[in-house]
Amino acid sequence: MLTQHWLITTQFNWDTVVRPNNGLTLVFCLLLLLITTILIAFRRKMTLLFRALFSQRHFSIIQRDGKLLEDRMSPFVLLYDVLTITTGLVMFCTTYIPGPMSKLPFMAYIGIFFVLLLAAYVLKLLCNELYANLFGRGKERTTMNQYKFVFLTDFAVALFPLLIIIQYTGHRAVYYVITVLLAALFSVWLYRLMKINSNNVHKYHFFLYFCTLEILPWLIFLKVLLII
Repeated sequence: MLTQHWLITTQFNWDTVVRPNNGLTLVFCLLLLLITTILIAFRRKMTLLFRALFSQRHFSIIQRDGKLLEDRMSPFVLLYDVLTITTGLVMFCTTYIPGPMSKLPFMAYIGIFFVLLLAAYVLKLLCNELYANLFGRGKERTTMNQYKFVFLTDFAVALFPLLIIIQYTGHRAVYYVITVLLAALFSVWLYRLMKINSNNVHKYHFFLYFCTLEILPWLIFLKVLLII
């Protein structure tokens, strides 16, 4: 009886039935080609990006070298980041809400999610500009944007192999690993933002910034996603 109950409760999380998806395989190949090219061409800067989220010393090196978002590698890294997270979202939705996700082809959802995520990222940058102008935090604005870029890149690089494991082994419980990873990186990122704001007298301004300008774009993204 206990064995039967265990099989019922774990079958959902450890479904090893792998369904072929040529579109997803194509996206994986594109991501692999993209990250390989980036690592070869910008190996030193990518190493700094991996360490900067956890090491203030390495983040200071990035700041000293110049504006990260204006570097020539940034568009390629941003493309990889957004496409990787897009793929993860589409895979997750296809797995747990297959009904609504069956209305359009897989690649169509990749395109839709990619545009929405990229728009959300741009909206967050605009929110940072608004925060900086309203509360006179121009010096902090660049640092915040750089930390966001570092967080996004670290998460995307760690996410890619996990998505491959999910697709080609069928172990859906890896989604829990992704959740833990996202929570850990988000906690570190939030701590870094708090450190940036440590000398700010107006703590309410920072609270207002984080609760509205940081969260609002993702709520809009979620609302658009539910409408679709």
